[in-house]
Amino acid sequence: MPHIDDDILALHALGEDVLDDEQRAHLAACAACISAAAALSRVVDGARVPAAPELVPPPPAVWTRIHAELGLTDVPENLPEVSAQDPAESVVQPRAEAIATDETSGAAGASAEASGGTVVPLSARRPRRWAPVLVAAASALVIGIGAGVLWERQSVEPPETTIASATLEALPDWQGSTGEAVVERTPSGERQIVVTLDAPAPEGTFREVWLLTPDVSGLVSLGVLDGDEGRFVLPEGLDLDTYSVVDVSEEAFDGDPAHSGQSVVRGPLAT
Repeated sequence: MPHIDDDILALHALGEDVLDDEQRAHLAACAACISAAAALSRVVDGARVPAAPELVPPPPAVWTRIHAELGLTDVPENLPEVSAQDPAESVVQPRAEAIATDETSGAAGASAEASGGTVVPLSARRPRRWAPVLVAAASALVIGIGAGVLWERQSVEPPETTIASATLEALPDWQGSTGEAVVERTPSGERQIVVTLDAPAPEGTFREVWLLTPDVSGLVSLGVLDGDEGRFVLPEGLDLDTYSVVDVSEEAFDGDPAHSGQSVVRGPLAT
């Protein structure tokens, strides 16, 4: 089967159950799709941000100390006053110590309980508006990586080039049969011919693909056509200007490798 679409691989990397049994089997065996899925999974893992720890507001006494340190006159109401006999309590600690971290948040909560304050989860006061942003960013990264994987796959696996083709017409005993042949050159320089055939196959026979000279004075067997379509590698050095006619024959299981003389369809190659 062809490679799995990059959009499907992106959804798979995000945890969506989008693969059918055939695609799962392909992903387990195809190196290109395995590499693409791994790259998308790394992007998704990198975009995931661990949940922020729950923070608690500082006790009211902290805000009183801040006002005293800054010399503010509008001291907030309903806050306990700082003792005038202990000037050290009015000194605000450095900012780094005042900011709640994973280590100090527990101490702040304990201080709040000791002073009679109520510990209110920060999420109750300040909603997390960054979650949709992260989802959008992760989606954008996955789409970008998907486009990069698609570009890389196309650059690594360039398409074959068609160099000749033929319409295969039925011979008199096989009216209604049709066929087509396409000669392709792979990126490595190898020539291949793809032959399709639409014709009934009597029991006890098989089909064989040949290249003939126009006057049928010479012929080369390419192999057995299994089913309605087959791909065959052309021998190196075979001159398609000389062997320019594609022929599909009906053969019997008689052990004779020669052409049976019973051609089903035939047609000349054109560039």
